[in-house]
Amino acid sequence: MKRSRFMEKLTEEYSSKNRKSGLIYSSASRYQIRGGSHNLRLFPPFPIYPVKCKGSKIWDEDGNAYIDFWQGHFANILGHNPDIVVDTLKDCFNNGQGLETGFPEKAQGRLAELILNRTKADKIRFTTSGTLASMYAVMMARAYTKREKVLKVGGGWHGANPYALKGISSYQSGLNQLESAGLPPSADSMILVTRFNDIPDLESVFKKYGEQIACFIIEPFIGAGGFIFSSKDYLQRARDLTKEYGAVLIFDEVVSGFRFHAGPVQSLYGIKPELTLFGKAIGGGMPVSAVAGDEAILSLCSPDAGKENRVKFEGGTFSGHPASMLAGAAYIEHLMAHESDIYPRIGRLGAKVRRSIEDIFSAYGFNVKCTGEGEDIADNSSLIGVQFLRTNIDKVASPEQVWNPEVSDVELREKAFKLAMIVEGFYVFHGYGAISMSHKEKEIQASLDAVERIARKWKEYRVQDLL
Repeated sequence: MKRSRFMEKLTEEYSSKNRKSGLIYSSASRYQIRGGSHNLRLFPPFPIYPVKCKGSKIWDEDGNAYIDFWQGHFANILGHNPDIVVDTLKDCFNNGQGLETGFPEKAQGRLAELILNRTKADKIRFTTSGTLASMYAVMMARAYTKREKVLKVGGGWHGANPYALKGISSYQSGLNQLESAGLPPSADSMILVTRFNDIPDLESVFKKYGEQIACFIIEPFIGAGGFIFSSKDYLQRARDLTKEYGAVLIFDEVVSGFRFHAGPVQSLYGIKPELTLFGKAIGGGMPVSAVAGDEAILSLCSPDAGKENRVKFEGGTFSGHPASMLAGAAYIEHLMAHESDIYPRIGRLGAKVRRSIEDIFSAYGFNVKCTGEGEDIADNSSLIGVQFLRTNIDKVASPEQVWNPEVSDVELREKAFKLAMIVEGFYVFHGYGAISMSHKEKEIQASLDAVERIARKWKEYRVQDLL
């Protein structure tokens, strides 16, 4: 079977199962670009439209039920709409709280204290998205150091922060290209890219540009770049070099914060950056992000900083939104109180899924490796990426391997396997996704049974010959 026909067949199966969603998408596309406001959610041929989400499941407009491993962009550690958050929001709305008032709220201080108690940071300021947190952190680092250049790793995604829109997922002899129009001509030379987990390359960049680098922004656990942990040696070298050259070290923990234990992953490494970005889990399903870190840097967003030094990290209309603060505080308190129950369980299930998927595909002649393994850093990794390999490598260890089409079959991972699993009743992302506390063991096993059915069918189609 030719690849084009293979993809057509999958698309036909998916479309026939989701006719109402297809009609809704067509209607939405009359008024919105590609029918919505978030490109990842608008996958071809069209997305499904949920009518209810609870725990591990979603129910869509066509009456289909799915076990969901996307779980709110991997934010929902407890599953969809957990009672601890829903009840908190019900109470606050019933008592005249919850919607934006334009006043500071007591809950802001409560959530700030909870996060800082698990983070070696002096202060924290909330905003509304990972993009904004990333942008503000880089702006403060540039103001603090009086330098311009920003260093990041290839495969690192820090939202639509204009200071980091380079070397994300577009592979052209490496992950080192600008990936957005609308940037100033100076952006290419201002944003430097180094290879993830490559100490010699990191040292080379600092040797050449160290005195000009304002900050090194990195995900200790790289998300969109393939679910790969930084090595401890690499992060320690990053810490040493940034100190040596006077650059600010920024850990983007929007994905990793509170995902592997009730705190930031940096504490598992024993390495402290100047600034840390949080998002996703800290809102309990509500929109929130934050920058935490050294008071000397964060104080630059205060009116007291003076005109020449002040960074306009003012906060938007919905910064520190009352409902987000209340939901986030309830959520984080729950994660802390039940840490010993939650993380070992979802970590054990994550390990089972990674191991099982590799074994299943291997039995049918496919070379598949799963990423997300915690190595010697995090025993409780509940994230699973699935890489369909075109080359014989023992381990996927870099974003370059994840996005290089000569190494990994990106279309099979991001399109074919996704559609096939949805047809089977499982919503996956980047190959699989995230285990939540709401997922039952039998649901995990059912998903693995679906993987085996797909692998068996794909062997009959000789899909491995298309890799």
